Amino acid sequence: MPTPSPPTHGHIMRNIFIGDVHGCSVEFRNLLNAVSYRAGSDRLLLTGDAFARGPDPLGVWEILQETGAEMVMGNHDAKLLEKLQCRLTGQPVLINKPDQQDTLDRLGPVSELVLEWLTRLPLYILEEAFLLVHAGINPAKGFEGTIRDEFLAIRTWPAVNGITGPRWHDALTPDHRTIIFGHDAPNGLVVKRRGDGSPYLMGLDSGCVYGGLLSAYILEDDRIVQVKSKDVYF
Repeated sequence: MPTPSPPTHGHIMRNIFIGDVHGCSVEFRNLLNAVSYRAGSDRLLLTGDAFARGPDPLGVWEILQETGAEMVMGNHDAKLLEKLQCRLTGQPVLINKPDQQDTLDRLGPVSELVLEWLTRLPLYILEEAFLLVHAGINPAKGFEGTIRDEFLAIRTWPAVNGITGPRWHDALTPDHRTIIFGHDAPNGLVVKRRGDGSPYLMGLDSGCVYGGLLSAYILEDDRIVQVKSKDVYF
């Protein structure tokens, strides 16, 4: 993956976070235009699940390479990683849903590069101002007590089977960082603020692949930007 260029002199670097892209390359480009993304100046960070279920995972891959975007591992990324490892080592590939085969086939020309990139993805990016994760953290044990499966797939708290119920962040005690996450398309865009108005939680999966919106959050501006999906892809 190319190393992002240093910030351009005369511009303040912005941290731009984008929710689950899920193979929606057209909307991804439209959103970069909508936020006036500046290559070499802005920093682009994704909540994970870049490729699965959508129409153009290869186009998403091309944008990721053009921008040098950073991303955390999503639950669909983890499944894709396992399947690519099996395919490239000649082992049987377990396909549970037709869209999984479609994603593998579309990424075929760059499968080795994607595998190498996915292998390096972190579960989280922790900095002084923010914590970026795919799904969330354990609200009882905190960031330090969160396990891999929770980083990838936590949704309800207490945990239940299915997607309905109180969310993990309903039980969260805010700290000084803004937690930015994706994964929870059924719950849509989530914004929670402290008493002084500053955000402590941003949920950016607004269901683009399901016909919803693709959402971005610009940290320095405390601003949300969204573009509409072109279709119901899944």
